[in-house]
Amino acid sequence: MNIELGLLHDGGVMMVSDRPLPDIVCRVEYYRDQRLFMLVYYDEELDEDLMHYEVPALMTNRVEASPNIMIYSLFPNHEPIGYRVPLVQVGGLY
Repeated sequence: MNIELGLLHDGGVMMVSDRPLPDIVCRVEYYRDQRLFMLVYYDEELDEDLMHYEVPALMTNRVEASPNIMIYSLFPNHEPIGYRVPLVQVGGLY
């Protein structure tokens, strides 16, 4: 699965996936010290999904200033899925 970050016209943060996620995301946790995202799903039986790449340095200010994130899945033979979820900051100084 490929995940890309982008900015919306209103300055919000968007995460785009090229495949469906295992379930609807209820929140995204941002680990400031490691600059990593973790996806937390509504289905509590699913494991949380730690993204294995660092948020690019030029995106960190936008991510740290955002109270939410837009999740968007775009993949062949299916309607796009998009929704906004809370972005929870973990670690670091505020």
